[in-house]
Amino acid sequence: MPEFSLNTNWMIPAPVEAVWPCLIHTENWPSWWKYVISVEEIEPGDASGINNIRRYYWRTCLPYTLTLNLRVTEIQPPRFIAVKVDGDLQGHGYCQLCPDSTNNRTEVEFRWQVQTCKPWMNRFTTLAAPIFAWNHERVMKSGEESLIRYLSTVKNL
Repeated sequence: MPEFSLNTNWMIPAPVEAVWPCLIHTENWPSWWKYVISVEEIEPGDASGINNIRRYYWRTCLPYTLTLNLRVTEIQPPRFIAVKVDGDLQGHGYCQLCPDSTNNRTEVEFRWQVQTCKPWMNRFTTLAAPIFAWNHERVMKSGEESLIRYLSTVKNL
């Protein structure tokens, strides 16, 4: 299976204390991130959130969808969460929040190491890898823009 390293950084003009709840409460993502169709909790995990499993249904900029299960493997509120991924992609990833208190901003760093699992994706990866990467960048850029807009209306930041 072809492997992808997908790295994205967001700069959100809000403190970590406002950004963390938006990212951790993924059941709300469909209300502000247009590419997230729905989120289902499969397993609640322990009190800290470890082993919480949620299924995410994603649309993309291109005419295909992805279904991903993310299991929380590490969590350090309000700064870090690591997950194991399976479904249409498999691998692992993390999200880290870094405050910039002088400017009241938060840098959000996403790092994914995943493999494609859909047979058609595997067949065309050699040719389509740049297109898959572009698609991921567009979906993530939309997430950044949407979160900024959401925080500006909901939190009045």
